[in-house]
Amino acid sequence: MAKANLRTVLKQTQKGYTLKRSDTMLREDINKFDNAFPDGVFAFPPDPNAPKVRIRALDKYCREKGIKPVDLSKEEMERFLVY
Repeated sequence: MAKANLRTVLKQTQKGYTLKRSDTMLREDINKFDNAFPDGVFAFPPDPNAPKVRIRALDKYCREKGIKPVDLSKEEMERFLVY
């Protein structure tokens, strides 16, 4: 891995400036975080009460209609939600 540039980030205070962080320190924090998840997965569990989306059916429908999911009406989107 290439070493990050040491570029200081200064924070202005009433008495002047103080060293806030450096790129090297930030890179070390990121590496610690990444190493905490060896399989590379970091996710929050979904709300158990939230509806599930039938993604494949939604994708097929949108491809057939030539639209994006964001363009669906509320009624159209309801077809793909499972409560």
